[in-house]
Amino acid sequence: MNRRALLYAVLLATLCFPIGAFADGHHHHQHASAATIAARQKFFGTQNVDRHTGAVDPSKVIFSWTTNASFAAAVKGHVVLLDTYVTRLEVTPGRTPFVIQDLIDLAPEALLLGHGHFDHADNAAYVSAKTGAPIYATPETCDNMAIDATNNFNNGYTGTISTVVCNTMTGRGSIPGSEIVHINQFEPDISIKVFKHLHSTNTGVTDPDAIPIAATAGGVCQPTPTKGNTFPCNFQDPRDPLLFPAGTLLEPTTLNIATSRQGPGGPISLFYVFTIRGDRNFRFVWHNSTGDIIDSCALPNNNSAGVPYEPGQDVHGCFPGVLVNGQTVGDNLASIMDSLRPVDVEIGSVVSLGYNQNGERDIVSYIQHVQPDTFIPCHTTAVAVEGSSLEWKDGFYEALNARGVPEDDWPLVQWLVDPNDYTRPLVFDLKVF
Repeated sequence: MNRRALLYAVLLATLCFPIGAFADGHHHHQHASAATIAARQKFFGTQNVDRHTGAVDPSKVIFSWTTNASFAAAVKGHVVLLDTYVTRLEVTPGRTPFVIQDLIDLAPEALLLGHGHFDHADNAAYVSAKTGAPIYATPETCDNMAIDATNNFNNGYTGTISTVVCNTMTGRGSIPGSEIVHINQFEPDISIKVFKHLHSTNTGVTDPDAIPIAATAGGVCQPTPTKGNTFPCNFQDPRDPLLFPAGTLLEPTTLNIATSRQGPGGPISLFYVFTIRGDRNFRFVWHNSTGDIIDSCALPNNNSAGVPYEPGQDVHGCFPGVLVNGQTVGDNLASIMDSLRPVDVEIGSVVSLGYNQNGERDIVSYIQHVQPDTFIPCHTTAVAVEGSSLEWKDGFYEALNARGVPEDDWPLVQWLVDPNDYTRPLVFDLKVF
């Protein structure tokens, strides 16, 4: 059985066979509340959560999609949130089969933010204050977390602002790829490395080979070209809202948990690398945006004078003439990604703000450097229209072909479809690695 077939078999097996108490005695939150046990079973599967203690099986890595680029993850028994945004923040479940209280009840140990845009960082300060979990983010995004904490406090939250801890990753105003930092919270079990990379952009360089896909009035894509970087059809099936009605929305005036739009904390983006130490180190990476490393361009976040906050960036977001380790910004980032291999799982944004310029070319470029065994897509409910995931899937395979990637080099793709795959555990058994 080849490696990809084995990975697929593991995913199926872990969904089918329940487990009892965990043999190695490795437990976190030994006295979890009934609410935490229920929330963890909801996100990670009843067979993977001890029904008495709430401990998540430490022999597994489990990802559970919570909309857009946000995931609840259990990594060797440690529970973390990768981004905290929820596309439909509701107090009774609707399209999204959970509410924000469920994220709090998970009792996460840490909140990791890829960047500070609302569709990634919303709710982070609130969840941190409620759970005591520290936030990890860029210094610029941490600035916004402090504003968010103040907003929460001023809108009647009964905790204190000091309960929100935001740990800064990378230096303020540093050039992407110029430094690699570490999160030590989960050592020695888990090594986490972090570096700044490029946010997707619609202000940079248009690929001359990009060929648009036209959409008919009936909402059906025209036949795609056989070559070139084609654009995905970004629209919702008209039946979708009828199939998945909304629940009761959280009243925004009750509690202000949205991320502040002040300051430079928006598109300055982090790339996370997790290595679970063992006989054979299991490694996964997560990036909630995918930038143009081919042209060294990212979305600019200009100040009031029109000057980007990231040094070396021009008004279009590109880094002309900027060298890091003797290479362009994009080439240096590509070299860092090359150095990460072998990578077992890559969770990455298939959606770029620049899809009208480059289609899904940029995510394929990341995959070519990271070379994961398994790829899990994300960012398919913001920028991407709700219910459009399968259109982006078509565009993804078009982009693989357009870049000339042989099928033998394609990763095993675990595509996620909104809203069917929310809270569906994706399970990787460390015992087989």
